[in-house]
Amino acid sequence: MIIVKDDFFKADLASLIEKGTQRFQWSYNHKSDVNDPAHNKFFVSHLWSRSSEPNLFSILWKLINNEVPAVHGCNCWRIIANGQVKGQNGNWHTDHGDKTVLYYPNAWNSEWGGSAYFKIDNLEKEIAYKKNRLVAFDSVTPHYGTCPTVDNIFRISIAFNLRLNSTDLTNTM
Repeated sequence: MIIVKDDFFKADLASLIEKGTQRFQWSYNHKSDVNDPAHNKFFVSHLWSRSSEPNLFSILWKLINNEVPAVHGCNCWRIIANGQVKGQNGNWHTDHGDKTVLYYPNAWNSEWGGSAYFKIDNLEKEIAYKKNRLVAFDSVTPHYGTCPTVDNIFRISIAFNLRLNSTDLTNTM
């Protein structure tokens, strides 16, 4: 099951998150599957982990957890931002953990591409990139994000990686 919630955060908080993406510290070394040499590299920014001090992103997780019943009973163990430019399509993959929440922070024109695709029962489902959209799904659902189709646009998604409370969190980092 995939849950999509538009206009998730209040407008002022959504604007703050979008503005904050300009300060992310990016590195170009992330792959959807580090064991697959065929997977494309893209940008990543580590925003929070269980060993970090509380920050804006851990607070955002608490807001998400309060408002999205599908993630009740989960703990967040990592929050990262994924960044893609033209030519950096993602590859089909599943995520670590039990559930994933994606958040799209930036204003976006649908003509720029950037949709996410999910494979459910051998059918592909497209979910367009839209500012302040939240997408929650089981981490075992195959998915990938497409890159922008135009130059000089940076597609950013913020990924909240979750484990069920009953899952041992001692070895997640």
